[in-house]
Amino acid sequence: MLWSAATEGRLSAYRRFRGSYAYARRLSRKPFREVRLATPAQSGLPKGMSHLLEDERSSAAIWWDKFANFAWRTDWTQVVVIALLSSLGVVAIHSAGIAKDTGFYRSQMVFIALGWVAYWAVSSVDYRLIQIHARRIYLVGVSLLLPIALCAILKADLGSFIRSINGARRWMDFGPFSLQPSEFAKVGALVFLAALLSRLPIGSFRATWLTVVKALGAAAVPFVLIFVQPDLGSALIYLPLSFILLYVAGLTSRFFVVAGVSALVLGGILALDLREYSKGVVEYSESHPEDRDPARAVRGNHEKNAWFFLLKDYQRERIMSFVAPQVIDPRGLGVTWNVRQAVIAVGRGGVSGQGIGNGTQARFGYLPEAAAHNDFLFSGMAEEIGLTGGLLVIGAFALLFWRVVRTASMAADRFGALLAIGAAVVLGTHVVINIGMNIDLMPVTGVPLPFLSYGGSFVLSCFLLLGLVQSVHRHSADGGEGGGSPATGLTA
Repeated sequence: MLWSAATEGRLSAYRRFRGSYAYARRLSRKPFREVRLATPAQSGLPKGMSHLLEDERSSAAIWWDKFANFAWRTDWTQVVVIALLSSLGVVAIHSAGIAKDTGFYRSQMVFIALGWVAYWAVSSVDYRLIQIHARRIYLVGVSLLLPIALCAILKADLGSFIRSINGARRWMDFGPFSLQPSEFAKVGALVFLAALLSRLPIGSFRATWLTVVKALGAAAVPFVLIFVQPDLGSALIYLPLSFILLYVAGLTSRFFVVAGVSALVLGGILALDLREYSKGVVEYSESHPEDRDPARAVRGNHEKNAWFFLLKDYQRERIMSFVAPQVIDPRGLGVTWNVRQAVIAVGRGGVSGQGIGNGTQARFGYLPEAAAHNDFLFSGMAEEIGLTGGLLVIGAFALLFWRVVRTASMAADRFGALLAIGAAVVLGTHVVINIGMNIDLMPVTGVPLPFLSYGGSFVLSCFLLLGLVQSVHRHSADGGEGGGSPATGLTA
């Protein structure tokens, strides 16, 4: 037995020597730069010993592995839906301005190209790194709003950089291009709210009231700065954004009951103000029956002495055109004209539509020229692609939102889930309000349609929002799937 054990030991040592000798001869035939040393753990040898490993992979193989990993973790359904919607938007914008060759569609193509660059750049960054800089991102968005809000409050222009356009100051004019800071402030507010609610505990209102106050305060700052521009439509986005994020974060339902009752009280106060406003319009209309647009004639008179100072008269007109159009515009030639023509356009489309480029409402100026390619783009599209095409567009948005919610359910942490849900809320609110006002189910508030309506800042903000969602999907593709988000319990 002793001889056998010694013999086996010598044979094993001989085999290891022969193996190492053959391996060394193979390595000697390779260039030195292709050889690297291995750690003892990698080589399988006892500690303190090492030998040369196989040659490193080529750089092309490494890059191919990175690309394959990137492609595997990307939500391509989201990418395809965005591409389809943005392409359809270019076609619809071209059709809306084909009579006068406005060229808006060319600019929209540039905006979309820049949006894709921003989309892939943001999606390649781990969203947890964005969480680290959430406060800075929020402050940048707010700082962009400050000079515009100041000019709006003082009712003063800052040269051609910030000036009044149709009674509102919303843009910064840099010469070759203009910037609408309110669109980017929404992205910054979303990132900050998601980071805040993911870091602080949420439960009963009594235990977490300070967190709720911080969250609502963070949403209130850009809300007020945008509201005074005035831009009611963009400001309203912050209401569903903040409340839905609080709900998903786990705040008790009692808070939302109280908020709902407060909203009803505010609605009652608004109704009293609108009643007083409508009396003034009716009195003028009866004393001046020849005036075809009485609301325009008395615009600005009520707001000077109104006790409810939060609304401008043109905003009252828009609300009244929805709740009582026969009072504010009995002849249908004033503030209700745009909505009436939008509904006519949708009706003219029928089931199959008039055909691309054959719509008349936008081309012949029945739809407002300033809004036919943005706020009222959907009605012009519906005229050309019909009910079938309109339902397909709505279906594309539904598919997109389902993918976003699914990403939220797969998120590995609370911040990722809240970020994806917030993006869905912002874009979904835009879709509901825009399509609703095009078919006279919502008051006109000037809210554009994501990826379809014309506008560089808005298009870029939409790509940024879904770039954040794509980042959550790519960097937590294995987190929570099947069991829902560990932070929110969401499943899809």
